[in-house]
Amino acid sequence: MPRPLLIRSDRHPYHITCRCNNKEFFPLPMDEVWQIMMRELMRAHRDHALAIHAFVLMGNHLHLLCHTPKANLDQIMHSFMRTTSFVITRRAQSINHLWGGRYKWSLIDSQTHYYQVYRYIYQNPIRAGIANRVEDYPFTSLRRPVPFPLHSFVPMSFGGEEGELIWLNERYEKEDQELIKLGLRKSQFDINRRKLKSFLRLTPPKGT
Repeated sequence: MPRPLLIRSDRHPYHITCRCNNKEFFPLPMDEVWQIMMRELMRAHRDHALAIHAFVLMGNHLHLLCHTPKANLDQIMHSFMRTTSFVITRRAQSINHLWGGRYKWSLIDSQTHYYQVYRYIYQNPIRAGIANRVEDYPFTSLRRPVPFPLHSFVPMSFGGEEGELIWLNERYEKEDQELIKLGLRKSQFDINRRKLKSFLRLTPPKGT
């Protein structure tokens, strides 16, 4: 199946995921991988104007929510994947490829969709069974200070940080998870019309 042509946008955010080759784990300790990722994301922000909304690093893959004011996602990801692969494999003295193929992307052109993708990303460690709450997992932009400004289209007009954490920790039903997962497989995030009513009942953040 041919790779879809990149939908370039200087306004709408993307969900990005990259997975290690053969789903193997990163060949370095997670703290070290995190620092490498932070340096390269900072470089992408500085040199290519990448605007980062959320980042979650898992044992063998990552999730990135971002937008590209210069409509240059392909340039950013080419540099990011090439450099992280080179640095990590060199430090690990590995001869294998780090990434198991190209990055996957999904353009999010709806505020309602954005809310749920944002929460879905941060709940990744919960679904993997390695955290009970989003704030318990250490390798996310929610949990650790990052060297770049974080953007967000999630309005939290009242409740502050505690209110946001309550909303982020609201669990999805299995059917809801599948809806979002299927939506993210498309180059432009979309929900089957027959399932749209079910999706729209999901709780939005306070203040919307």
